[in-house]
Amino acid sequence: MKKVLLSICTVLLFTYTASAQFHIELGPNFNMPQGDFGDAYDLGIGFYIEPKYAMSDNIDIGLVIGSNGFAGADFGGASYGATSALVILPTATYRFSTNSVTPYAGLGLGLYSFKGAEVTSGTVTLEGESESKFGFAPRAGVYIGRLNLGAAYNIVSDANYIQFNLGVRILSRD
Repeated sequence: MKKVLLSICTVLLFTYTASAQFHIELGPNFNMPQGDFGDAYDLGIGFYIEPKYAMSDNIDIGLVIGSNGFAGADFGGASYGATSALVILPTATYRFSTNSVTPYAGLGLGLYSFKGAEVTSGTVTLEGESESKFGFAPRAGVYIGRLNLGAAYNIVSDANYIQFNLGVRILSRD
């Protein structure tokens, strides 16, 4: 899996030398679990990188690669250990203008790989199973110069969470 991701990133970086339409966004994110996932886990933090290609002045396509960690919580007489998720989402983003302050909306569809967490109830501890799930993430935000203030609602069967991004664009894309 690491070789595939490295290959994708390498190809995208070489694309930059051929065109100024390529850019990368990266930064930290803050996560709020929702529903049943929110009962078992507390706030989380993570990091993402998103290589993008500008198809036009208003449309970007990209690939979000992120890692998110969630703190465990106590729920229903059980204690849940911390968990993490590796996220790989192809994305499409529509920029509503080409000004220095630009609102946007987009969607990501792809794979969420969750690490199994320990669950302790009384004196019994069960090791959780790692699993991969398909999910999607509608998102919106605003670019202020090269800064991205964005939010996404990650919908992943029983592991939904709201994510707040604080990203910065590097390389090109005004």
